[in-house]
Amino acid sequence: MHERKISIDNKSNLRYDKCTASMREEHALDKKERLSEFNRNNILFAAKELFSKKGVDQTTMDEIAKKADYSKSTIYVYFKSKEEIFDCIVLEYYTLLRDGIEEALRNAKEFTDGYFAICNTLAELYTKYPLYFESILGEIKLVRDESNSVLFQIYTVGEQINDIMENFLKTCISNGDIRSELDSLFQTTFILWGGICGIISLAQKKEKYICYRSNVSKEEFMQNGFKLLLRSMLPS
Repeated sequence: MHERKISIDNKSNLRYDKCTASMREEHALDKKERLSEFNRNNILFAAKELFSKKGVDQTTMDEIAKKADYSKSTIYVYFKSKEEIFDCIVLEYYTLLRDGIEEALRNAKEFTDGYFAICNTLAELYTKYPLYFESILGEIKLVRDESNSVLFQIYTVGEQINDIMENFLKTCISNGDIRSELDSLFQTTFILWGGICGIISLAQKKEKYICYRSNVSKEEFMQNGFKLLLRSMLPS
C-alpha cells in the first residue's frame, strides 16, 4: 500500500510539473506578444507624427527609426516597408470610421438622424485626420487573399462599412423614409458615400473661396450640401 501511494504521488507531481511548464510557456508567449505590440505601437506613433508633419513620400524609414528610438533593422522586424506602416495606420482609422458609423446608426431613431450622423462622423474624421481621410477615399485594393494581412483587413473593413450603410438604407426604404426606386443598394450607398465625402473635401480645400464668394463658413457650406443631398433621396 505504501509503495502504491508513492506511485500516485509521483504521477501527481508529474502532472503538476507539466501544468506549471505549460503556464510558464503561456506567460512567456503573452509577454513576448505584449512586447511586440508595444514596439509596433511605438513605431506607428512615430510614423504618424512624421507623416503628418512631412508627408508620407518625404518621410524615410531612417527617420521613423530615429523618431521611434529603434534601429532600422528593428523597424523591419515589425514592418516590411514604409508602405505597410502607412497601410496599418489607414486600417486603424478605417476601423474607427466603421465603429463610429455603426454607433451613430445604432443611436439613430429615424433616417435623417442616421444620415446626418454619418455626415458628421465623416466630417469629424477629416478634421482630425485629413491625411488618412484622403487615403480612405482613394483606391482600396481588392485583396481577398489573407496572405497580405493588412490590405486584406482594409478591404474587409471597407466591405463591412458598405454592408452597414446598405442595411441602413434597406431599412429606410422599407419604412418609406426614402424613395423606393433607390433599389440598387450598392450604387445608392456608393453614390451617397461619394457625395458626402465630396462635400466635406470641397469645403475643406476651398474654404477661403467659399467664404469669399458666399460669406458662409465651411461648416455652414457642408451642412447646406448635406441637406441638398438629402433632399434627392426623400420621397416626393
